[in-house]
Formats: sequence, C-alpha cells, structure tokens
Amino acid sequence: MKMIAQTERARLMVGECATILKRFYFLQRELVFMQAGWLPASEHWRSKLLLPEFLWQDALIAKELRERVLELRYPERRIIPGEDEPLLKLWRAFRDAPHAAAFAEGLHRALKPALKQAFVSYLDVADRLDDSPTLRILKQAIEDIDDQSARWSEALADCRAVYPEWTGAAETWRRGLSDGITRLGGKWALENIVTSVPDFDAPSCGGKPFRISRLGRRDKRFLSARFPWPDSLDPKRGPGEGLELQIRQATHHVNEIWAAEMAGAVLFDLAADAPPEFLEDAARWCYDESRHCRMGYTRFRDWGFRMDEIPLGSFSYDAGADTDPVTRLGIIYYFESTYIHTKSERTKIFANFGDRVSSHDMDFDWADELIHTYYGTRWLKYFLEQRSEKRGPNDIKKDAEACVQRIRAQATDADRKATETAYEKTMIRSRELAAALKAA
Repeated sequence: MKMIAQTERARLMVGECATILKRFYFLQRELVFMQAGWLPASEHWRSKLLLPEFLWQDALIAKELRERVLELRYPERRIIPGEDEPLLKLWRAFRDAPHAAAFAEGLHRALKPALKQAFVSYLDVADRLDDSPTLRILKQAIEDIDDQSARWSEALADCRAVYPEWTGAAETWRRGLSDGITRLGGKWALENIVTSVPDFDAPSCGGKPFRISRLGRRDKRFLSARFPWPDSLDPKRGPGEGLELQIRQATHHVNEIWAAEMAGAVLFDLAADAPPEFLEDAARWCYDESRHCRMGYTRFRDWGFRMDEIPLGSFSYDAGADTDPVTRLGIIYYFESTYIHTKSERTKIFANFGDRVSSHDMDFDWADELIHTYYGTRWLKYFLEQRSEKRGPNDIKKDAEACVQRIRAQATDADRKATETAYEKTMIRSRELAAALKAA
C-alpha cells in the first residue's frame, strides 16, 4: 500500500523552479538596462523622474530572483542565459523604440503587463509551502508593477498633453510590442525550454536600432540654459550667500538629473560585463541622484516658482559625450568627491538661516554622497583592473576634470548669455516671492 497525497502542491520541482526563475531574472535585468539606457534621451519631465526610481525597484527584484536561483541550484554559482538566449534577444529588441515617449508607452502598456502575467502564472502553480521564499519575491514584484502602472498612467497622460506630436508614433510602437508579445504565446513563462520565439520587426512599427543618447534632453517647459547657473560656467564665481545661496542650491539640486543620467549611462555601458553588485549599486546611485533632483524641484515649487522659472541645463552629462565609459564613471565620481564637503557645511548654514527644509535636504544628500563616493572608489578600481589600464583612480579623476573643463571652454556667447539671463530672471523672481512671503 502507498499513501497518495490528494493535492496539486507538487507541480514544480526544484530544477523547474530554478529554470523559470532564471528566465525571470534575465528578463528583469534587461528591463533595468532598457530604462537606464533611455533615461538621458527622455525629455518629458515626469517620465524622466520615474525611470530612475522604477529601474532601481526592478534591480532589487532582479537581485532577489538571482539569489533565489542560487539557493535552488546550490552549490552551482554560475547563472547564464543558456537556452533562454533567443527569448532574451527578442526582449532586447523591444527597446528599439522610435523615441523615449514611445519606449515609456511600450514599457507601461506592454512589457510590464507581460512580465506581471508571467509572475502571476508562476504563482498559480507554485507550492506555497516549499517555495514560499519565491512567492514573497514575486508578490513584491507584482505590487511594484501595479504601483508603477498607476504612476505611469498619470505621467504619460501629461506627456501626451505636453508633446502631442509624439502620440501617434508612441501608440504605433505600443501596438507593435503588444502584437509581438501575443505572437510569443501565453505559455512561455513556465516552459522548461521556450522553443518557439517569433521575430520582431521593430521598423514595421516605427522602431529603430537603439543607441543611448550622450547628450541630456530637457523638457521644453523649463528655463533652459546648458550651464544653468553662473558657477556652472565659472566655479570661481562662488555660490553666493543668503537668498542667493538658497536659490543656487535648489538650482544645483534640480540639475542633479544629469547625475542620474550619468549613473544610468554607466550602468547601461558597463553592467552586462560586471558583477551583479555593480548593477545594484549603479541602479541605487541613479535613483539617489533623481531624489536629489526632486529635492530642488520640490523646493522651487513650494516657494512658488513655475516650471518656466526654474533653470535646467545639461552640461555635466554632456561633458562625457566623447569619452569612454570608465571616464564617465569618473566624471560623476569627480563631482561627488570634489564637492561633498559642501553638503555638511550647507546643512548647518541653512539651519542657521532658518531654512529647515533646505537643511533637511542637504543632510540626506550628504548621507547619500558618502555612499556614492564608496561606489565610485570601488568600481573605478574594479574596471581599471579588469581592463589592465595604466590609469589609476586619481588619473581618472584628472581625466574627468579635463572633460568638464573642456565643455566649459566650448561655451558660446549664446551659452553665456543664456546662463546670465537665467540667473537674473531666477533671482528677480526669488526676491519677489521672498518679499511676498515676508509681507504675508
């Protein structure tokens, strides 16, 4: 006689679970790459702010999926795409959008829903007892996707209103992606080997081969100046005092979107051939810098500034356009390590000035930058050693500084005029708002 359990609990064995979760890991990782790659070219403001946050969330899920696969396959430590490479090749083709707004529409309305459905399919057959650690990971992933979807819906509605000329191409691309995923079939997520992977003709729905932008794109609604503040052009100009320092710091905070772009670009350029920890650190770095950007933007809006009264430029990201990926990493490290001392100083200055919010933001900025200098030191050393370069971290810092000096030297008369105009308009408006606040 035998005891036969009347249950469907034992539908997936360990090897099958590991195979499927490995597939999920690589798909999730590719989504991080895609979002990082499209960040610099994203012009629409709300979309640009969402990408760093969401790619960081996706990187966290990728990390947990990878760790779970290692647990299931212990002591095997290698994770390679293997037989999933045709599926990943198709997935990578989904980044070949006609422009950033189209990519965001496809991400929101096609790629993320497909991944969510794959996770749901796994949960439907997974053993809630034996495989419970996986359930926690996928439930969190689904929760993230649902939250992201709601926020993308609002942001992309704004994008369609501000940039209606992009809407047609975005919708054509989204339909093409949806059709491509439909042709893949509904069972790919749980197959041991995905045997039937259709081709995806990106040009037929308006797509083109993806290339990361080496120049930062900026929303047309801002007060545009490639060098957004006088000390961006000439550091000897100084940050000013009192009200000018408040406004200058808010300007530099909102302009830290360049650092989010650079961290995203470095991730896109280097993460595929680096240890998994680099992806995790770069994604967090990218998200942190977008938070610093939000700090400045939020202070400006709370003070009463409109978008067209906030100076926004791109020179720091643009400085890396013609150099190599490791030097781009050096550029962001150069700014972090050179100016980190100002964070603690201004935390105290703003507190003494009675500006508790600016002080609060600087305090958290400082905490982040201490982490970032560690990232920069660690990964510069790693990539230099991997490439057997003769340069050391100090050489990279000098090369990065040279890139920044070079772009400053290339500033035109029009650039200088735009910077001074932005400065004058912003300070006039700040004095008006400060006077109105005092009168109230």
